[in-house]
Amino acid sequence: MDRGILDKRAFIKASAVVATLGAAGAASGQNLRLFGLEIPDELAELLPTKPLEYARFAESVIALEKEADRKRLPPSVLSPRKVSPIDALDETIYQVVLPRLVSLIDRTEALDPGLADKAGGLLAQLHQTQHELPEALRLSLIAPANTDRRGLLRRVSFQEEQGADPAQDEIPMVSQEVVQSLPNAPSPPAAGDDVLPDPVPDAEPDAPLSRAKSFDQLRGEYRRMFARLSVRPERSEAVEFHLAMIRKSRARYESAGTRTGVPWFFIAVTHALESSFNFRAHLHNGDFPLSARTRQVPAGRPIKWLPPSDWESSATDAMKLLGFTGQSDWSLERTLFRLEAYNGFGYRQLGVPTPYLWSFSQHYERGKFVADGKFSRTARSQQCGSAVMLRMLDLAGEIDWGVTV
Repeated sequence: MDRGILDKRAFIKASAVVATLGAAGAASGQNLRLFGLEIPDELAELLPTKPLEYARFAESVIALEKEADRKRLPPSVLSPRKVSPIDALDETIYQVVLPRLVSLIDRTEALDPGLADKAGGLLAQLHQTQHELPEALRLSLIAPANTDRRGLLRRVSFQEEQGADPAQDEIPMVSQEVVQSLPNAPSPPAAGDDVLPDPVPDAEPDAPLSRAKSFDQLRGEYRRMFARLSVRPERSEAVEFHLAMIRKSRARYESAGTRTGVPWFFIAVTHALESSFNFRAHLHNGDFPLSARTRQVPAGRPIKWLPPSDWESSATDAMKLLGFTGQSDWSLERTLFRLEAYNGFGYRQLGVPTPYLWSFSQHYERGKFVADGKFSRTARSQQCGSAVMLRMLDLAGEIDWGVTV
């Protein structure tokens, strides 16, 4: 298969389906077309909805790649070298298409912004197939405004440094666990509060996952799991792509880090999980395009916009809004705690290592929130966990955990 062209079998569950489509299309005069084949409405109605949608999506990606080739745009160093056949289409479409769209944006945004925007729009759609609303933002939609220190929620005011109206510019109500990692965090538990001791760093690898939610109770577990992390062999190629993308884009992450005081590597893994490496979309949630404020939660961000309308400015707003600025402790354990606390401790309560940290490693097998509050034991995250990306960067000697910002 030629480089740059997606294998059709990657988007249709079995070759028999392709054969059926081909046979039907040859004798059809109907309007639906996929990969140059006309498909009668009667057959289209019998096909599973999701594979059909993915096939249409794949055709759009192929068309953009061909357009870039016709314009003789140079390939990206991120361009995938191969596409493996895929059996479980609904689980793997994300990992097949993600590198193709990211590399397409990389090869076009400087030379053909219009084509890059088309790819960015498709990437934003792809992102929504895997993205889940972080707990910190989900709870902001349902929680009462006032709670005491021992409650689950509190409202944290964000003092807009550029003159925005504070009454309209608050951090969403976030969980108490998230607040512990944010500026002006509440005091630690008072004497007599139930506090479990730190997990022993050299505990057994299969030690039960802690149900705790505080940093002091979890830091030993983070340290142990991170040190023993290994990438699942079937995910190694995907992890290598993530590492290559982060390295190539490091200057942009460092630029955003300089503005915010947040380490570049934290911004990088947040970019991967919250917007699928899309530099044409907002870091907050992957909303496209950058020429408009966000539509999904957190909506209407950044408040002061147009101008500017660049990714770095959007990333700066996201880091400030979520309370990650103004921190001095960016140790390994604190970094992992901030990431998990933001996404939510719901997985931990179900005995599942959160995919937000551990997906693509031996620590995570399956189990995913597929909708707000709806958990599936069989679903599997297709996003690479933040701890996995950080571990690869750490092994490559690219992270200084002792740095204070």
